[in-house]
Amino acid sequence: MRVTIRTKLLIFAIVLALIPLGIAGRTLIRITEDELKNSVNEELSSGSAQLANDIDAMYENTWRAPLLLIRKAVDNPQLGIPEKVALLTNGTENIPDLISIQISAQGIEEPLLITNDQFTRKLRNAGLNPLKVLPVDTKPYEAIDLSENGTVGDLEYIPELDDWMISIILKLEQKIRGRQAILAARLDLERLRKTIQDHRLNRSGFITLIQPDGCQIFSQERKDLKDREVVQAALEMLGAQSRVNVVRPFKRPTGEQMLSAFGYPRNFDWAIIVEEDAKHAYQAIAIMTKNLILWVIIGFLVAAVTGIYGSQTLSRPIVAIGKVAQVVGTGDLSIRVERTVLKYRDEIGDLGRRMNEMIEGLWERFHLTKFVSEETVSAIRRGGDKGIKLGGERKKATVFFSDIRGFTAFSEKVEPEVVIEMLNTYLSVQANLVRKFHGDVDKYVGDELVAVFKGDDMVINAVCCAVEIQKELAVLNAKNPQWNIGIGIGINTGDMVMGAMGSEDRMDYTILGDNVNLGARLCANAGGGQNLLSENAFQYVKDLEWIKIEKLEPIKVKGKALPIQIYNVIGIAR
Repeated sequence: MRVTIRTKLLIFAIVLALIPLGIAGRTLIRITEDELKNSVNEELSSGSAQLANDIDAMYENTWRAPLLLIRKAVDNPQLGIPEKVALLTNGTENIPDLISIQISAQGIEEPLLITNDQFTRKLRNAGLNPLKVLPVDTKPYEAIDLSENGTVGDLEYIPELDDWMISIILKLEQKIRGRQAILAARLDLERLRKTIQDHRLNRSGFITLIQPDGCQIFSQERKDLKDREVVQAALEMLGAQSRVNVVRPFKRPTGEQMLSAFGYPRNFDWAIIVEEDAKHAYQAIAIMTKNLILWVIIGFLVAAVTGIYGSQTLSRPIVAIGKVAQVVGTGDLSIRVERTVLKYRDEIGDLGRRMNEMIEGLWERFHLTKFVSEETVSAIRRGGDKGIKLGGERKKATVFFSDIRGFTAFSEKVEPEVVIEMLNTYLSVQANLVRKFHGDVDKYVGDELVAVFKGDDMVINAVCCAVEIQKELAVLNAKNPQWNIGIGIGINTGDMVMGAMGSEDRMDYTILGDNVNLGARLCANAGGGQNLLSENAFQYVKDLEWIKIEKLEPIKVKGKALPIQIYNVIGIAR
C-alpha cells in the first residue's frame, strides 16, 4: 500500500504535542535577546569610559608627571644653567612622545628651545624648519592664572608628516630677569593615535575623537562632522559639562543603524564617540536565536523519532538524497541515488529516480559545453525559455587566428597518435592563454584555432595573447625538439556578424564577415613566429610604446582589390 509523505507528516503532527516546546523556545529567545542587548550596551559604555581613562592616564602619568618633575628641577635655585639645560635635554630624549621643551619669559622674544633630535630630523627631511614649527606661543598664557598642574594647549597638525602635536603649559616659580617664566612642552600624539586605531572597539566598530568645534581629531582632512546627529549629541553634553557615558542609537548619513557611546577625558576638551553597527553588535543575538531555533527543531525531530514507529523509513532516504544533492552541488556528477532509496514506492522513491535523471542530464550538458564556445553558452542563457533563434547581430570585435606551420608535413612523417598528442598539447596551451587574456575560443579547425576578443582592451589583449603564445611555443619546442613547431598568428578588428547559423535542428554559433575573412588571410600569410596585425587593429595600439611593432610591406590577399598594409608584433616590454 502506498503511503504518501503528507500522510506520514499528518500522523506525526497529530501524535506529537510539540506546541509547548515551541512556546518554551520562544520564551528563551526573548530572555536571551534582552540579556545580550544589555551586555552590548554595557560593553560600549564601559569601553568608551575606559578609553577616556586610558587617555587621561597617558596624559597624567606619561606626560605631565615627568614635566612637573622637570619644572621642579628648573625652579631649583641650587642648579646652574648647564645642569638645567642637561636636564631639559635628557627629558626630550627619555620622556615618551616629548618633542621639545622651551622656557620663555614675558618680554623676551627668543625662548630657550630644546628639541628631540629624532623628530627634528623628520621635520627637516620633510622640508620644514624646526625653529618655526616647534616653538609654542606662550603670550596668551602670560596674563592668565595657570593651575599648579598647568594647562593643555591647542592641537596642531603637521600635514607634511601627517602628525598631530599638543602642548602642555606650566608656569615656573623662578623668574627670569625678574619676569614671569613659562615652561612649555610639545608632545607627539602619534602613539595615542595608534593606540586608538588598534583598540579592540575599532575592530568591530568606529572610534572618533571630536573637538568642540566639531572637527575630527586624527583626520587628515580635519573633517567637520557637526552635521551628524551623534556628533551634535556628544558636543551638547560636552558643552554642558555633562560628561556621562550613555549608549544611544543613531543613524549614519549612509543609513546604517548604529549604537553609540560617549566618553570624555578629564584633561582634554574632547568627546570620544564609539560606534558599532547595530547588526554587528546584536550578531550574537541572531546566532543565539538561530541556535535556539535549531534546538527547537531538534526537539521536534527527537519527539518524532521517539514517538512514531518507523520514522527512520522517512528520514534515512531523505538524508541519502540530501547527501547526493550536496555532492552534486560541489560539481561531482558521478554520484547517484542508491537502489535502496529507489525501491520506495512513494514520493521519496520518485524523488530519488528524478534526482538520478537530473544528474544524468547535467552530466550530458556538462560535457556538451566542452564542445562549444563561451559565447555560445552565454547566448543560450540569454535566450532563456525561448532558446536560441537563427540569425545574428553586428558587433565590433577582434578576431584571432593561429595556425601551426608545417603541420601537414609533420603529420605525414609520424604516427597518428603522436600527431594528436602534439596537436592537443599546442592547442591546449593556446586555449589557456586565450582565456587568460579574456578571449573566447570560437572553434578549432584542424590545427587552426579561432578566437574572439571583445571590450575596450580587445586588441591589447589579443596582442598580449599572441606574444605569450610565441613564448610558450619556444618553451614547448625546447622540451620537444623532435616536434619543432612554428605558429603564425593573424589579428584583425572590425564589425562582424555574431549569431546562430545553420538550421533549426543543427546550429553553429559563430562569427562571419569580411573582417573575419581578413583575419584568416593574415594568419595564412604569417610565417612561423609572426604575429600579423591589420591596419584596423594597429590603430588601437599604435600609441602604446611598450608594444613593439614593425611595419611590413603591403600584401595582396584574396578578396581585396588592393594590397593591404600589415604589421608584425615583435614583442612587449612591460
